[in-house]
Amino acid sequence: MCPSCGSVNNKSLGKPKTNAISARMVDRDYRIVQCRECETYFVSPLIAFSDGDWAKLYGAEYFGSQSGWLVKKRDQELTGRFEKAMELLNGRKEIKFLDVGTGEGKTLIKGLQRGWDVTGVDIVDLRVPEAKKEGIRFIQGKFIELDLPKNHYDFIYLDSVMEHVLNPFEYLQKIEKLLNPGGLLYIGVPNEDSLFNIIRKIAFKVAGRKGISEKIKPFDTPYHVVGFNNKSLPFIIKRAGLEIRYFRNFGRKMEFLGSPFGSKAFWISLIFLFPIEMIGNLLGKDVYFETLVAKK
Repeated sequence: MCPSCGSVNNKSLGKPKTNAISARMVDRDYRIVQCRECETYFVSPLIAFSDGDWAKLYGAEYFGSQSGWLVKKRDQELTGRFEKAMELLNGRKEIKFLDVGTGEGKTLIKGLQRGWDVTGVDIVDLRVPEAKKEGIRFIQGKFIELDLPKNHYDFIYLDSVMEHVLNPFEYLQKIEKLLNPGGLLYIGVPNEDSLFNIIRKIAFKVAGRKGISEKIKPFDTPYHVVGFNNKSLPFIIKRAGLEIRYFRNFGRKMEFLGSPFGSKAFWISLIFLFPIEMIGNLLGKDVYFETLVAKK
C-alpha cells in the first residue's frame, strides 16, 4: 500500500540493489514499486527489518570525516534555509524550533546562536559536543511515538528524514498538529526522477542488470525506503493539510571538492557526477528538492 496516498495500484520497477550486510537480511522477494496514483516510490512488501537490523545497516557511516569545503558548504546551505524561513515568518523574533532527525546537531547549534528556543529529536544521540551545551534540549526516541506539545512550534526542520521512514504521511500529519498556525516546516528530500537516476538506469542495463531498480536504494547506502518526485512530494504535503510557500529543485555543485584531491572519489565526482548534475540543473532534473510549507 502506498505510504503517501494509501492506494494499492502500483507498478513494479525491479529488485532493489543489496550490499554485503543487507544481503544477509533480505529474506523476501522485495520490489521497488511506484504508485500509479500519486507517483511515490516505495518497497513492496513492507520491509520487515527490526530496529537492530537497521542499526547494523546504518552504523556510523553517515557522519564520517568531512572536508573543509563540505563543512563550509553545508553551513552556507543551512544559513540560507534559515534566512528563507525567517523571511516567510516575517522576521518573527521568538522562535520555537524543532529539529526532527537531529544527527550531529548542527541545526541546533545554529538555531541557538540565533536566540531560538531549540529542541532536537532523534532515535540515537550522535550530537557533536557543541550541540550538547546548555540551552539545547534533546529528546531521544522515535518521533512518531513522542508526546510533544501541539500548536507549539514556529519552525520545524525535516531534512533527509522522509525518505528514511516507512510512514512519511504519519510524520507530516503529526508535524501539522505540532506547528503553530502559520508556522513553517522545512522538508528536504532527494529527487528520484533526477538525471543522475536516469543515467544510473542506463548504466544498469549496459551492465546486464536491467532487473535492478535505480530508485531509492533501501538495502544499499543511503538506505532510502520511500522516494518522491515533483508530483508525489507536493501531493503528500497537501494531503497532510500543509501549504507550499517555497519549492526548489537543486543540487550541490562542485561536489568533487568534498573529497581528497586525487582520490578515487574525487575523480569519479569530477569526471562523472559533476557534468550530470550541471546538465540535470539545466533540465530541471537536479538531485534534490527543498520546500518550506506552512500550517494553514
